[in-house]
Amino acid sequence: MNLFKDIENRIVIVTGGYGHLGATMCEVLADYGAKVYVAGRRKEKFDDRFNAAKGEIKFIKMDVQNRESITNAFQSIYSTEKRIDVLINNAHFGATDHPEKLSADDWRIGMEGGINHYFDTVMAAIPFLKKSKNGKIINIASMYGVVVPDLGIYDGREELLNPANYGTSKAAVIHLSKYYAMYLAKYNINVNSISPGPFPSESVQKDKDFVKRLEEKTKLKRIGNPEDLKGIILLLSSNASSFITGQNIVVDGGWTI
Repeated sequence: MNLFKDIENRIVIVTGGYGHLGATMCEVLADYGAKVYVAGRRKEKFDDRFNAAKGEIKFIKMDVQNRESITNAFQSIYSTEKRIDVLINNAHFGATDHPEKLSADDWRIGMEGGINHYFDTVMAAIPFLKKSKNGKIINIASMYGVVVPDLGIYDGREELLNPANYGTSKAAVIHLSKYYAMYLAKYNINVNSISPGPFPSESVQKDKDFVKRLEEKTKLKRIGNPEDLKGIILLLSSNASSFITGQNIVVDGGWTI
């Protein structure tokens, strides 16, 4: 039996879908038969990442910093597919600096890139997800929305410390998910968040000493690979999770315990 068979032919939108973690999310959903729309600004980045992808993965132009762009993208997909079933909010942008030097403008950029556009895409998705038999919203948060960074991981270098606006916005993502899980339950729409732990990008992994410190902090003594998110993405995108809503599922190798 295929527990995730209902994913076949579901219409899924993934913001930031050509990134380090987003691309794997898109690929596993397409492998299970979903039609996945990668929402982003740069078609060339999509082409570079998915030129050999399996399944149906398509590009839709969307600038998450522009509400009109978000609305137009949803309307375009619905006009083509006549349905939208799953929204995965994964895009992120921000600004960082030393904890005592982070400017007010940089703080606001981080909040815009970490939480505000999640609200915008959720609001755009709701009218379409109401028409789905079992709509799903999955918001990607972070372990740093649950716990604060450990300065020791950064070898005492405060200028490299994960910024306050990142974790604050991710904590807000978790709360936003719970709020709309409560409200949208009457429409049979499930809303959950996923908080990945240490999943450093390929460029960050070049710093072997930093990766070693991450591994030591993690109970399983390794960093996360994008493939480690496949199971939870499948679960929360399918009817196998029809009685799961308002939850923040931490995928961190035991970091936060």
